[in-house]
Amino acid sequence: MIESVLDKYQKNLDAKEIIAGVMNSETGEFITLASSNRFNPDTIDKKDYGALNISAIEYIYEPGSVMKPITFSLLFKANKINPYDMYNIYGGSYKLGTKVIKDEHRGDKLSVEDIIVYSSNIGTAQAAQKLDAIEFYQGLKDFGFSVRSGVDLPFENPGIIPALNRFNSPIYKATVGYGYGMNATFMQIIKAYNAFNNNGRLLTPSIVKKLVSSTGQELFPEKNPEVQVIPVAVAKRIQKILIKVVQQGTGSGTKMSGLEIGGKTGTAHIAEDGEYVRIYNGSFFGFVNDKKNKYTVGVLVREAKKRQAYFAAQSAVPVFKEIIEKLVDNGYLTPSSDIQNTSQEIKQ
Repeated sequence: MIESVLDKYQKNLDAKEIIAGVMNSETGEFITLASSNRFNPDTIDKKDYGALNISAIEYIYEPGSVMKPITFSLLFKANKINPYDMYNIYGGSYKLGTKVIKDEHRGDKLSVEDIIVYSSNIGTAQAAQKLDAIEFYQGLKDFGFSVRSGVDLPFENPGIIPALNRFNSPIYKATVGYGYGMNATFMQIIKAYNAFNNNGRLLTPSIVKKLVSSTGQELFPEKNPEVQVIPVAVAKRIQKILIKVVQQGTGSGTKMSGLEIGGKTGTAHIAEDGEYVRIYNGSFFGFVNDKKNKYTVGVLVREAKKRQAYFAAQSAVPVFKEIIEKLVDNGYLTPSSDIQNTSQEIKQ
């Protein structure tokens, strides 16, 4: 079902590939991990070679603004900020050293919370300076960046973050803070986001539930221990902010009555031969919960060529919304009036 959704949007958006995953937030088990680029294992042709690679774990890219909640969770963890601190965003243009940082959101001041909600690069760049080099570097490693996720799939790419000494540079802190100057995989990001929906605990994602021998003996893979990557209170704080992103910010296209939905958009330039070109990846990572079930969901739209569709709000967000609809239609989620009230309280 999810493959058919991805196929439809790949055609509509004229995208190179769309990847989507839905993970049980409390166990790390995938209920789906799908791509629009597939092959028939019975008749593999030369044109299928690219699809033999699992992009969710092999394709590395600069993730863009989906990194902002992770940066701010490290700031909260280190007690360097509070949600109501105000930052000047200088009308949408800010010079840091020799680099000019631009925002889509034009204004004077934003709170920490609204820096995430309205995806301010300028606010993130300034706040990231409060982390020292070790806090930032080690924090990203603790979240699973530049480290293989441990998912039970072969040829996983560990991704790249700058060396520790690079985090002494204000410009590197700024750019990594909003998801540039580093490379990650889809799998690493969905694993990191799962912590926000699992009380700050990092789980190892898994595909295989069990192995069954020819004699019927069942073997269950050994689970890696959970890691408390951020305090429960920090995870809850980020979770509330991500709900606000859906209620009021860049993720409003995923709103659905009776479910707790939160997430963050990311629209990231792609670099070719050391220069950024007019090609983009759009993504949306977040969660959707009812009263009993909790899922972490990720969507990555690679290189959508349809006009204006490169923005994540126009590409990844509609795919995310349709995946939620499929989860409801097939009994994985049950909307409830109680949850809608919770969302309204957060909005106020």
